[in-house]
Amino acid sequence: YREKRSTERAAAAPMEAEVAADTPVLHVLDGERRLPLDRAALLAQCREACLGLTDVSADSVLEHALHNLYDGVPMAAVRQSLVLSARTLIEREPDYSKVAARLLQRSLRLEVLGEELDHADMATRYAEAFPKLIKRGVEAELLDARMKEYDLEKLAAALTADRDLQFDYLGLQTLYDRYFLHIEDVRIELPQTFFMRVAMGL
Repeated sequence: YREKRSTERAAAAPMEAEVAADTPVLHVLDGERRLPLDRAALLAQCREACLGLTDVSADSVLEHALHNLYDGVPMAAVRQSLVLSARTLIEREPDYSKVAARLLQRSLRLEVLGEELDHADMATRYAEAFPKLIKRGVEAELLDARMKEYDLEKLAAALTADRDLQFDYLGLQTLYDRYFLHIEDVRIELPQTFFMRVAMGL
């Protein structure tokens, strides 16, 4: 049996290589730019989302996401595809709910801060962003002007980025859809800035 399987694998290997060679390179639209899809970068994002979780696979998330992509797909759709891919795997393993939430948070950071940041970056970026986000909310007349009278730097220093890792997908998506402040459909809050803002208001 083993000899037969070895022969089959040897015969299949050249065919797989040929298929891989014939696979067209997907391109993404990032603003005005058309770029080759960076699968290695996407896999790195999936691996970050899977850190500390058991029975989840970054490769599986990426593989499912790639099935939904096409040449010329916008980068926003690529990010959404990763989230939806992790979400479809929740039935297989509940921890994929946290994977989906972490991938969603990556997109949220881009929306709020204008940069695609890793979770590790947020240890410092939360503190930098919080005072600016409160001031944006006041200027947009979404928050009471008295919110600026707090010691915003001190409150910002109390934010703990690792609390973001506690979210599952449904919890974070609910906050995103219903509770985060936004200006013309662009969110101006992250999970920990939201909770601190609510505490300040109370």
